[in-house]
Formats: sequence, structure tokens, C-alpha cells
Amino acid sequence: MKNGEKILEISRKELWKDGVLDDDFDIELINQKGCSESFEGVAVGADMYHVQKVRAFIGPYCNAELDAVAKMATFWNIPIVGYMASSNAFADKSIYKTLARVSLRTTNSLAEAVAAILNHYRWTRVGIATNTGSLAYERFTAFEEVFHLRKIQITKKVMFDENADAKAMEQSGFLDDLSNNARVIICIFSSTREMSKEFMKAAYNSKMNTHDYVYILPWLQAESKDTAPWIGEDGQIQQNIKDHFANSLIIDDVNGFDDVLITPFRERVEANGMTTDDLDLSNVYGYIHLYDALRLYATAVRTAMNLTGNPNIYQDGRFIWNQMRRLTFPGLVSAAGVSSGTVMMDDIAERAPVYAAFHVAANVDLVRKVNEIEPKLVDNCDGLKTRTGCFDLQITDIMTGFWPSPDGAMPKEEPDCGFRNERCDYTMIIIGASLLVVLIGGIVIALVIVRVCENRALARTPWRIYRDDFRTINEDEVKSMLSIGSTTTKLSNSTSFAKHHAVVGTNTHASFHVYPQRRPIVFKREDMQLLTLMKQSIHDNLNPFLGMSFNEKDEMVLLWKFCSRGTVQVQSVDFSFFAFDIIYNKDMVLDAKFHGAFVRDITLGLEYLHSSPIGFHGSLTPWACLIDRNWMIKLTDFGSEIPAKIRFSSNGNFGKCIPDVSAG
Repeated sequence: MKNGEKILEISRKELWKDGVLDDDFDIELINQKGCSESFEGVAVGADMYHVQKVRAFIGPYCNAELDAVAKMATFWNIPIVGYMASSNAFADKSIYKTLARVSLRTTNSLAEAVAAILNHYRWTRVGIATNTGSLAYERFTAFEEVFHLRKIQITKKVMFDENADAKAMEQSGFLDDLSNNARVIICIFSSTREMSKEFMKAAYNSKMNTHDYVYILPWLQAESKDTAPWIGEDGQIQQNIKDHFANSLIIDDVNGFDDVLITPFRERVEANGMTTDDLDLSNVYGYIHLYDALRLYATAVRTAMNLTGNPNIYQDGRFIWNQMRRLTFPGLVSAAGVSSGTVMMDDIAERAPVYAAFHVAANVDLVRKVNEIEPKLVDNCDGLKTRTGCFDLQITDIMTGFWPSPDGAMPKEEPDCGFRNERCDYTMIIIGASLLVVLIGGIVIALVIVRVCENRALARTPWRIYRDDFRTINEDEVKSMLSIGSTTTKLSNSTSFAKHHAVVGTNTHASFHVYPQRRPIVFKREDMQLLTLMKQSIHDNLNPFLGMSFNEKDEMVLLWKFCSRGTVQVQSVDFSFFAFDIIYNKDMVLDAKFHGAFVRDITLGLEYLHSSPIGFHGSLTPWACLIDRNWMIKLTDFGSEIPAKIRFSSNGNFGKCIPDVSAG
């Protein structure tokens, strides 16, 4: 890094000021370039150890050369402190036995932070979006190990080409695979900034940017810190890109989106006669970690010397490394007292992560810190055995209700209806509802058809007899029709039928009532139904209703079938041809059995009427009880509601009038 040795010198001065370094223990700083294309870092390390007698290393800066130098340091048993390398492989202390790291964004620590956030929101099933290439594979492996340890299930992993753009991602079909298996999606790419930008654009175009999805972006950096994807080269926010990142959580160090670290760093640099122009501020984390690396080593050596009293203990790299475990010391502090934070080392001499979750909202310029993730060391834990840092991450909610869902709650790891709506299959409900609609519709249609048929049947008025279909007959014609010569078969001229005889059709002998009609009759449905029922009523003890004639003259005529033996009415006995009273006829002796038979016939006729839809007789009198030629009683004039209602109103409906019945 540009002028990195000057940062180390500032750190050395601070250590002298704090009493960590003194005349008994001082540090000589030797700086040589590494991490270039010729991979000379390994040769530099060997030269430093063998020729220059260096007994501690800080760096190299890059992953590739740190791997080789750290293995050599293990072989030489000298301590080495990494300050930028983030590879998860360096956490394996069975290989890198003297390596400590002070960098904030190591892959394994970010994986632990993401796992803590997942458990905090009770997400135990996630999808992974990654890409091809060795770096992406290494990062995914680190997350996979941590997720397995923390009981988080990866339901779907999709792998895009390392150079894929948004269009290629959309066309790959992998987004559909993710949507069908996960709602919480972790993005682990080799180029975090660029690949995340393309992936979020593809998700946005695929309509996977609703509040039901949450995208977690661990801000994995190889070396220097990248700017946010929606920040352009001119430092301005590109809103169209920021919209793509809505509904995402970025996991970064706690000061990842503010200038809290830059302020003490700038002030400390300026206090030592330097300016920010002398440094590469795009890599401010590299300088701060370089400062912390020297402080970690010096503090560990001072602790070892105080414990053993051996001024040469610094040559025992493994012992010095053990003093770095669980060590805590203050980070860079400005002249004004502003600190870059406390540096806490875990049980395997890796910097314990202090991270935060940041929510990206489309309608807010700045990302919002919603959770802080702080480590707490676990007692009675050996990280060399457990292969962990022996710490738990505690999460503090800075904001709640920030998610753009209706109630502000975070989305579920799986929708209530399942990823493919398989738990809410409405097929049977739709079929059932359709059948119900069809059934109801069928019933309605059937009722309508029945009603229409009834109306048509009523409209046909089978009980209507036109005036031309019957003719009245006189007494002579009646005699001829009956051919009765004896007085015992003569009709009573006092009955209501004595002078009202007619022939319906060709030879149906009928008797009738006549009612005056002053205006046209319009029948109601109920009356038409009653007349139809009267026409359809057939029983041995009912006199058939033949029909009625109306709206043709100034009279309405009700016609019933004629019964030859008259009625059972009580009246004076007249032995003329038309005088006939069965009960009181002196020439006919009727015993009690006849009377009982008459009563039985009347009762049977009434029983039929009462059990039928007609429901009543309405005018049961002796003259309504006729006797046919077989001496059987037949009830006539039943359903007399019709003549009783014939009184005409202004709207043309009919009411009651007095029948025109002639007597004597």
C-alpha cells in the first residue's frame, strides 16, 4: 500500500507513548514490496527470515502470498499477522498455527454474522445465489460450513457464469428455481459489487422484488472496500440501480456506510505530519488494519514478556500467538478522542466481528442500520478443538417495522401457501363452487321452467268453456234426455238447477249457475290455480266441475255435471214432474242404512277436498249434495271462493256478487 510504512511508524510511536514499547522491548520496522505479478512475496519472506533475521511478519497484503508466507512462518515458528486477507482458509489453525488476523471482513466472520441474522429473524431455510470460479466456491464453502453448524438449511443453490449479466441470469431459468424453493436468498459472488448489481437487476426484472422476498448481501471484499453499487463514478446516487436493491439487507462492518473510521484516521495522520494526499483513502481499511496489526503483535509480546520474564520469548511464535487469543485493545483514536473501535480477538486469534445489517430502501437516500451484531466470547471453550472462534453473536435491533410489508413485519421463510402455492390448491374449491353454482343455477332454471310451464298450463285455461261450446236447454229437452216417466224420478223445480240445464259439447248434460258480469274479469294467478285444481279434482263423491264461461256477455256461468236424482235439501214435497225430494218423498221409504250411506259419501267427499290443494268446500249445504243415478252422494259447488269473490273492482279484478238463481 502507498506509504504503508508511515502508518506503521505512527502505530510504533503510539506504542511507545502507551508504554508497550520501551528500552527493553522495541520493534524495528522493515518494509519490502510483495503481492505483485511476479509473486515475489515468498522470496521476500524467506530473505527477511534468513538474511535479515526478521522474527515476525505483518502481511503480505494479498491472499495468495499470505498463504505461502503463513505456512513458512508456521514452519519457522514465528508469529504472522494478516491485516487484509479475507480467505476463510486462514481460519484453519491446524495449518496456519501462528497466524492471527485483524481484518474486519473475513469470509468466515461474515458467514457467522449472516447466520446470526438468519436465526434472529427465524429463517432456517435459505437459497444461495453464487457464480462459477474458485473464489466464489471458496466463499460458498465457508458459508455452507457455518450454516451447517448453525442448523440452517440451504434449500436451493444456483450458480451463474462468472461473467453473466442481468439478461443472461434472467434467461438461465435459475431465478425461477430460486423462487420455487426460497424466499430468503443469500448472494455470495466473487465480485460482490458488480455481480450483485447484475443479480438484483435480474431479480427486479423477474418481478422477484416484492416484500415477500428478502435478499441478504454479505459485503465480501477481497482487499479494499468497494463503494455501494448504486454510487456512480461521480459519487452521485443512481436511483434506477438503487431501486433494484430495494428489499435487501447488506451485512457489513458496523461502520460500513458512514465515516466514523475515517475521522480518527485522518486526524491521527495529520497529527503526525502527514496529509491524506499521501495515502490512498479508497483503501482506508487497509491502513487502519495495518495500524492495528502492529499494535496486536506488540501487545502480545509485552504480555508474554510480563508472564515469563523472558526477554527472548518473542522468538517463540506459537507462544506469542497464544497471547493474541482473546486479546482486547483499543483501536485507532484521534486527538479529539474519537475511536475507531475496540479490537477483540477471538479464541483462534481472529478478529471477532462487529457487524451490522443495513436495509436498502428505494425511497430513502441513505441505507438504514437496522441491526448491530456484536461478539461475546464464550468461557470454557477451546477454539482449536471446536474449530470456531468461541464467541456468540448478539444482535441488537436498531429499527423495527422497517420492512415494506403491510404490517412492517419481515417476510416468512416460506409463504403460507408454499413456494408454488401447492398448499393452497384451489382446484377442489373451484370445482365445488362451480358445481354448487351449476346446481343452484339448475335449480333456479328448473324452478323457472316449472313456473313457466305452470303459467302456460294456466294460460291454456282448461276450465274455460266458450259460449259457443255449450247451449242451454228447456224442460222438454230435459225430459227427452232423461226419459223418466214416473213421479219418483221427476226433478224438483225448487232446486237451483231446475231451470239451468245445458249441453256441453255434444251430449254432456250440465247444470250451471249464472252471475252478472259488469266489466271484464282479470284472474289472479291464485284464482287460476284454484280453478285448475277444481277442474282436475276427480273423486267418486265429487260432482265434476266442467268449467266456466266469462268475458263474452254480461254474465259469468259456472257449469257442473248434472246429477239426475236431485239434491238432499229439505223442502216441501211436490209430486209434480219437477218436484222431487229424496229424503222426504212419501212414496220412498229410506231406512237408516241409506241415511248412513249418504253421510258416509258426504264425509268421504269432504275428506278428499280437505286433503287436496283446494283444502275446503266453502259452501256445504243440502242443495250442494247431489244424488246420482246410483244413489251415491256427490258434492257440488266446492271451491266456492271463486263465486264468492265476484265483486268487480276498478282494476278489473273480480270480487263477490249475488248469483242469479231462479226458483219455482
